[in-house]
Amino acid sequence: MTKIVRSKRPMTPKMLKLLQFIKNYSTKFGYMPTFKEMADEMGYKSKNSVSVLITKLEERNEIKRDYAGYSRNIVLNG
Repeated sequence: MTKIVRSKRPMTPKMLKLLQFIKNYSTKFGYMPTFKEMADEMGYKSKNSVSVLITKLEERNEIKRDYAGYSRNIVLNG
């Protein structure tokens, strides 16, 4: 079992932008954005690029992915 430890390095601008988008989106609509919506916001053509950032945010304990396989599976930790 791997323990997730909050990183001491500051978040990158892309990580901050994505986290802020997720927070704003969930406040506005009452549910989390899809990976496609996040990719569009970030200017990415691939949802995989968002997946990498989501994994980094999860490792930092900023978010949690719940119900693997669902498109709106993010839970904010803060």
